[in-house]
Amino acid sequence: MLQLLKNALVIRDCNAQPELLNILIKGNKIEAISPEWMRADVEHDFSGRLLLPGFVQSHVHLCQTLFRGIADDLSLLEWLKKRIWPLEASHDADSTYWSAMLGCVEMLRGGVTTACVMESVRNANQTAEAIEHSGLRALFGKAMMDFSDTPQELGGVPRAFIETTEESMSESVALMKRWDNSCEGRIRYVFAPRGILTTSEELLHRITALSKKTGVLLHTHACESAAETKLVKERRGNTEIKYLQKMGAFQGKWLLAHGVTADDEDIEILSENHVNLAHCPSTNLKLGSGVAPIAKFIKKGVNVGLASDGAPANNNLDIFTEMRLAALLAKGVSHDPTALPAKDVLNMATQAGANALGLGDTIGSLEPGKRADLVALDLEDSSLVPAPCNAALVVYSGSKNLVRDVMVDGNWIIRNKEFVSVDEAEVREKARISMKRVLDRFERGINI
Repeated sequence: MLQLLKNALVIRDCNAQPELLNILIKGNKIEAISPEWMRADVEHDFSGRLLLPGFVQSHVHLCQTLFRGIADDLSLLEWLKKRIWPLEASHDADSTYWSAMLGCVEMLRGGVTTACVMESVRNANQTAEAIEHSGLRALFGKAMMDFSDTPQELGGVPRAFIETTEESMSESVALMKRWDNSCEGRIRYVFAPRGILTTSEELLHRITALSKKTGVLLHTHACESAAETKLVKERRGNTEIKYLQKMGAFQGKWLLAHGVTADDEDIEILSENHVNLAHCPSTNLKLGSGVAPIAKFIKKGVNVGLASDGAPANNNLDIFTEMRLAALLAKGVSHDPTALPAKDVLNMATQAGANALGLGDTIGSLEPGKRADLVALDLEDSSLVPAPCNAALVVYSGSKNLVRDVMVDGNWIIRNKEFVSVDEAEVREKARISMKRVLDRFERGINI
């Protein structure tokens, strides 16, 4: 079917000026973009709306969406030890599904069309099912945690998380075979070792080899806080980045989350090895971890995407918040108002994010041949009408409340602020019921 989105103000990519254009969509791809009218089976009038590439969340934990508001005001290691790991261990398959659905709904409402999802050790299949049913595009992977001799500061691994290297590999490969490139390529798999402190060197070597063989992305946390990096140095003899480099892990394709404590040598290593970074400004501030030197990363040629991280660390999944905060932090820390301009931040949330996930040829900008992933902002119902429609408007003044329409893979997910196929009320109700069950297990210490 041919769909024509006509009379829209379009920003094709972060460097483009807004133009009044028509977009022709054939199936799940953009067929043509032109100021001229084009024949189609269905026409949609987008007068008064700003069309952008769908936003990309480069690091999120959907299994944690239920934990918003019950893991606050703690440092990273205490947050993991006292709340996140025990709460994740209290999940069952059904609660994991509804937690993931709730997260998908929130991200889609905010214009996110693609996400890189690191899940818990168990029930990752249910997260994949939620992604499938929601319509979101995603790379997802189960957290791999085969190194149970964790530092005392992390409190030990919950019983539900304990797995051998072979078990971790076997389950991950099975999930990859089941889901990678499914839903016409909308869902992809990613190997997700949770972190250096909980992953054996054997496992890292094995997934690196698999990444080289299959092209599957590798995704982990690295240099997230000073306390964590100190423990990694004590246990593995180096920072996370230098350790991975020394063992040859960067022969695979990597996306690292955070990078707060990365030094100049770490940044140089990432640049030389074409390793991508996911910047999570709100989470890094809320957990007291600090501010990642993003301007340095970008200056050195490191590709940087943007992310919210999970709901209990943020406490929302709003990419507009992350865009504005990323820009302001870079300027405030450097005392330089020209640092990280709006177009670069919009790039982080679109094309750079797509590149970080290995999807740069498929999504990230609006151009013929790419998948039809886009978001429409309503300009007529906002106070932003007199302002010029450009990257600065989106980054500094944008809001998820402006999102009116969302399309993924040529399918309307949201039209006129209403979900087309997802019952949002059901998702919220099932999430509430699931939350009660998870909290009951958490309080009784089951599987912990």
